Amino acid sequence: MARVDGTRIAEALIHVADVIESNKDYLCALDGEVGDGDHGVSMTIGMRTARKALQSLNAPTPAQAFQTVSDAFADEVGAASGVLYEMAFAAAAKAAQGKLSLDASVDWAYIFEAMASEMQRVGKAELGDKTLLDAWFPAAQAVRAAAQRGEPLGTALNSAVEAAWRGVEQTKDLVPKRGRASRLGERARGHQDAGATSAWLIIKALADRLAD
Repeated sequence: MARVDGTRIAEALIHVADVIESNKDYLCALDGEVGDGDHGVSMTIGMRTARKALQSLNAPTPAQAFQTVSDAFADEVGAASGVLYEMAFAAAAKAAQGKLSLDASVDWAYIFEAMASEMQRVGKAELGDKTLLDAWFPAAQAVRAAAQRGEPLGTALNSAVEAAWRGVEQTKDLVPKRGRASRLGERARGHQDAGATSAWLIIKALADRLAD
């Protein structure tokens, strides 16, 4: 497997930006069913800014690549998702500090766990609250389990994609506990959560580029 250094991670994050932007309308439509319908726009603004900054990096470390995305969300996105991803990618940068590459499943277990835990801390949500955590936590757990089984990074990331999508699907049966959608109560049941969906898109885009 090719070395997963900072340059490769930056390239994968640029792909994340492309995927999020191409799904902007889909994410807005999902959000519009129970919220204000701007989730796709907010995520696109953050990732578009991140893409431009990532493209200007020269041989970054993994930590620098992650921090670049954090800074983009901090600078450009005022919505709740902006703060969550600002802090999540900052946590990823901290978890990757001092590493020149993230080649092993266990490396990404730490990355995903750091991101999920920080989003939980900032957003004060729990698994099952019908939020992006319903995708991020299963993904982190899948990568950790794969690492404990000694599986290679590609297998671990693909497991994360599958686990995250199961989490997305399960949000249809949940009642939201956080955000604007929480005001709808039972009326929000049956709708797929936009935040969990964009989380799955991020995880899948990373796997598409790193799980070769």
